Amino acid sequence: MIIRGQHIGAWAVTALLVAAIGGCAADRTADAGSITADGCIENYSPDVDYFPDKAEAEYARGWSVTYHRSYKVLRTTVESAGGHATAGSRHIESTYVLNHCGAPEPELTGDLAGAGVITIPTKTLADGGSVLYAALERLDVAESLVGEAERFIGPTEAPHFPKVSAQIASGKVAELGYDVNLEALADADPDFYTNYAGDQAMFAKIEELGIPVVYYFPYTESPLGAAEQLKFTSLFFNREAEANAIFDPIEQRYQALEQAVSAKVAKDGSKPTVVVGVIGSSGEVTTNQNDRFEEQLIRAAGGTALPDLPGGGKETLSLEAFLDIGADADFWLDLVFFPKYASKAEYLAADPRLDVLKALHSGDTFHRIGARGQDYFLNGAVDADVMLTDAVSLLHPELAPDHQLVYLGAVSD
Repeated sequence: MIIRGQHIGAWAVTALLVAAIGGCAADRTADAGSITADGCIENYSPDVDYFPDKAEAEYARGWSVTYHRSYKVLRTTVESAGGHATAGSRHIESTYVLNHCGAPEPELTGDLAGAGVITIPTKTLADGGSVLYAALERLDVAESLVGEAERFIGPTEAPHFPKVSAQIASGKVAELGYDVNLEALADADPDFYTNYAGDQAMFAKIEELGIPVVYYFPYTESPLGAAEQLKFTSLFFNREAEANAIFDPIEQRYQALEQAVSAKVAKDGSKPTVVVGVIGSSGEVTTNQNDRFEEQLIRAAGGTALPDLPGGGKETLSLEAFLDIGADADFWLDLVFFPKYASKAEYLAADPRLDVLKALHSGDTFHRIGARGQDYFLNGAVDADVMLTDAVSLLHPELAPDHQLVYLGAVSD
């Protein structure tokens, strides 16, 4: 006969013993996987997964990552000339081992042969392309910025980058230039340097300084792929959880609007045409190929981008060819970096040949410098949902009737 109280007591003792044994095992795991205040592994164990939070490039095509307990393998691909129309064709594939400090480095054999090794979490970086400000700001690692190509954040943009602005104002961020002042870079001594285009001989000199060069460019990605720069940047700081928490709501809002656009286009067949290009001082026009950020944004917003050019880089057209292609386009997206003309009259005074552009007369000419200045290229590349709403409010205004432009700027008619 089992007395109920005795049965409970026996069960409780057994449970306590199991818990104690499990607790010891848990303690051993926790001890093996413990991280010091500076982010390094203490008491390394090959059986512990030191990256409980992981990121994935779901939309980006320019990078991928795999996790291997105590190190990550990051692969990047830079296509075309990045932001430079005259830089020529580029295709650079790179592999990096991001090795957790406190863990032994893996053998660089097989697929890892020739890979660069970067110890993580990193403490400092130099942003040679001036493209990662928004990711650094939002991941709360702005203090890691010790070098930049140029002062891309001015008085208009600064309120949207309080942490990065404070880091720059502190005097701790070297202005390196796009040709890279190697002495200034050596003094800054970042854990790694990022860029997307330039002289390979220059990059070789940077690596001779013992500074790894990480190739990355978000603007040949789709809007959501560009927003995944949050995830890309997080890999170097072990901040994947933070990156995912920021990205996921952006993705949800973007997809909801994109679905609404698709439904409308399927119903009424309306796909406004948008000619894309900037007229240079020489009279030639620089435009984008189809895989660039703007073209993918236009398509997601239910439009048709012109001209229709394959690839992920930039291309130069004669003004005559551009006007032939864009004369009847519903919209003109001027790719100018620093707008000189605020109205149709100013455009036509500068070049009367633009008179053939329907979009200039209808008040449907826009550029990338809105109320937030150059922030189109920074927060705009992260806020894919807001950027899409900007575009949809122009191409299909009934889907965003109360929206005020955030990143795009309008030219008055």
